[in-house]
Amino acid sequence: MTSSGFAYGPIEVYVVEFEGEGLAPAVLDALLTLSASGTVRVVDLVVVARRADGSVHLTELREDAAHALSGIGLELEIEGLIGEDDIAESIAHTAPGIGVAIAAIEMRWATELASRLASEGGRVVRTERVPAPLVNELVSAALVATGEDI
Repeated sequence: MTSSGFAYGPIEVYVVEFEGEGLAPAVLDALLTLSASGTVRVVDLVVVARRADGSVHLTELREDAAHALSGIGLELEIEGLIGEDDIAESIAHTAPGIGVAIAAIEMRWATELASRLASEGGRVVRTERVPAPLVNELVSAALVATGEDI
């Protein structure tokens, strides 16, 4: 538990498509780096791919795989948070040869913020995420419009 009382903050679920059947080593490395620095906590991670023949291959990074991951610095906190329905929905319209990584991630700073909001009677009524490509596109367009350099 944190000093503010919450053991966990809000969790964000990322569903990311990629070519192939496995999680790219650079992506796993990024998760490991962020986890080791305390920036994020990866609470669950599932990789599912639609093979060329249309069959689905699932890798749940918990249980035996979680023990292997803990050896490299990544421990999944809430096994099974990503459920069968989440997996089925994420892979339903995926083309053959494409994989999907489903990562449930807690932004560690958000735990303290959530605790403070709750302790003061605050209620989060809505959150929204603006994807990084869109933010960068908007900033670039604004800078071009004003004649500033990026």
